[in-house]
Formats: sequence, structure tokens, C-alpha cells
Amino acid sequence: MTYCEQKLNSIYQNFKFSYRVYDADAHLLRLLYNQALERLTHQLTILKEAHYPYGELTFYGNTYRRLITQYYNSQALA
Repeated sequence: MTYCEQKLNSIYQNFKFSYRVYDADAHLLRLLYNQALERLTHQLTILKEAHYPYGELTFYGNTYRRLITQYYNSQALA
């Protein structure tokens, strides 16, 4: 697991844990979802400034953005 993947995976794991903590309140879940996507974008910006390969950042950025969105939507419908 690369450093880039570790950083983005930690955001995803924190999101999943916090989702279970706040799953009783839809408003807090929406805020959590938006905040997780903002953190992901911010982390990608930091990694771009550190000159990580653009292809790796794009791949992992899209992967973890999709995972967060899928988790949020699948739990909301359950």
C-alpha cells in the first residue's frame, strides 16, 4: 500500500467509523459525507503539491471518492 493510498484509506476508514456513530441523524450524516469528501480533496491537493504521480492521485482519488459515495448511498437506502 503506497503512502498516497494509506492517507486516503485513513479518510475512508474514519468516515465508516463515524457513520456508525452518527447513523441516527440524517443531517449529521450529510455533514459527515460532505466533510469526508472535502478532506479527500484537501489531501489530494497536498499530495499534488508534494509532486506525487498524477496518475496515482487520480486513480486513488476517484477510487476512494467512489467508495465513500457508495457507502453513504448504500447505508442511506438500507
